[in-house]
Amino acid sequence: MASSTGNFPGAHNYTFKTERLCFRPLRPDDAVDVFALKSDPRVFFWTEPQKHESESEAWIRARLESDCYLSFCVEELPDTRLEKAKQDEKTPVIGIVGGTQLPEIGYMFRPACWGRGYATEAVKGFIKFYWESFPDGHPTIAEAEERKFLKAVTGPAEEAPQTRASIAVLKKCGFDYWTAQEETNSQRPEQTTVLLVWRCWGPGHRP
Repeated sequence: MASSTGNFPGAHNYTFKTERLCFRPLRPDDAVDVFALKSDPRVFFWTEPQKHESESEAWIRARLESDCYLSFCVEELPDTRLEKAKQDEKTPVIGIVGGTQLPEIGYMFRPACWGRGYATEAVKGFIKFYWESFPDGHPTIAEAEERKFLKAVTGPAEEAPQTRASIAVLKKCGFDYWTAQEETNSQRPEQTTVLLVWRCWGPGHRP
């Protein structure tokens, strides 16, 4: 496992693998793949999807400039049965997983990959990587108590099928419901949305 490097505070060169997926750092040249995710209303169903690739470029740069961000692009591992010529083709990014503002984490996947268990595999893989790399929590997290856990945010279970699926993924990965918070609905500013916050304690940190 490599140490953290890069020209941006949030850049790193960590990589890891799970049974079917490989994880590599988010890069500025990932804007096309990120835009494919963030412009899809099926992925961003409760917030405003992006309309221009430049928004994805700015989104990537903002993450790389944050020292509380630890994000990975997710790619499928090459099938060893494929011809080498096909393996040499650029592997598309199928998702993103990691810390949005640590200790908060999140993930998103292309709809074509839904239903394969990739989200659960990716979140479990990230959690394992995170605690093996930072057993006392990420050093950029200011509050000592917040270094003991990871958290994730969803909408209410009744809101949409995607939300129910996300909650199911989090529960499979060891998250428990923690609390609720209100947030202004980006698509309807006059409304507020109740968001659910989920928490997963690190090894040896549960009270």
